[in-house]
Amino acid sequence: MKSKLIIIITIGIIIVVGYFFIFRSGAFFVADEDSVIVMKPSTAWFSETSRIYKNLLFHFSVVYPDNLEAKEYDDGTSASTITFEDLTRKQAFQIFIVPYVGNEVTPEQFKKDVPSGIRKEPVDVIIGGERATIFFSEDVIGNKTREVWFIKDGFLYEISTRAELDTWLAQILSTWRFDL
Repeated sequence: MKSKLIIIITIGIIIVVGYFFIFRSGAFFVADEDSVIVMKPSTAWFSETSRIYKNLLFHFSVVYPDNLEAKEYDDGTSASTITFEDLTRKQAFQIFIVPYVGNEVTPEQFKKDVPSGIRKEPVDVIIGGERATIFFSEDVIGNKTREVWFIKDGFLYEISTRAELDTWLAQILSTWRFDL
């Protein structure tokens, strides 16, 4: 009887500790009925000074840490780049948005945008209600990156950061919303 009680208490502790570390420590993912991963928002990193970036052209918003500086770049064509950077902490991510015809990223488009051709551990996720794919890659100088790509309303969104900032980026992207 005493050993059963110890087992029950141990299982209870594991469940509580697991809940704390998985659900309360940051962003997390949950599989839905279609085997797509849904990014659930976490407010663990938010502060009173967190900022909201709103893009009226593409109709989305995202909450980001107040230590980041957001900048928008227009390359003179119809593509846009938005960067969020804190160089002192070496934290940054960027959103590249380009017009795109089609519902899937072609191998040609992928090779054009990721010359390394590396796409490791792809997983389908939902961000802001849209189906996206997250994967690991490498930039042109061989640094490992975390990429999040999706297509919405005729635009390809490519979001990237350094691979070691994966969880940090997931927390931010869990706040992504469309239709401002």
